[in-house]
Amino acid sequence: MAECAYCKGETELHNNGAPVCLKCSVAQEAKRRPPATQQQILNTLLQDFIELTARAEQATEEFEDLMRQIPSGLPHPDGTQRIKNASDKLSIARIELMKAHRRLNEHSGRAIVP
Repeated sequence: MAECAYCKGETELHNNGAPVCLKCSVAQEAKRRPPATQQQILNTLLQDFIELTARAEQATEEFEDLMRQIPSGLPHPDGTQRIKNASDKLSIARIELMKAHRRLNEHSGRAIVP
């Protein structure tokens, strides 16, 4: 038996080549369905923006905390890798936040035009 890609439970079901249990498959399908109304779309976009803003703020705090620890006394490769990992996490969080912001702006721009 394969291990579900989401919950790590055992499954024989595959979705696009990836092992996935029935519960996770139903949950993922529900996420893929487009919201029915403009208000639902706006709520979804706002929720994504709020979640990604929180993730970017957390990544910023982690990066700043790490930078405050320098020099940390860690062996050079470990310290360098920790900084790189924190920087990568922060960059990805900011890129995702910009995408969410752009989607929200594009949707709001369409909704305002008569």
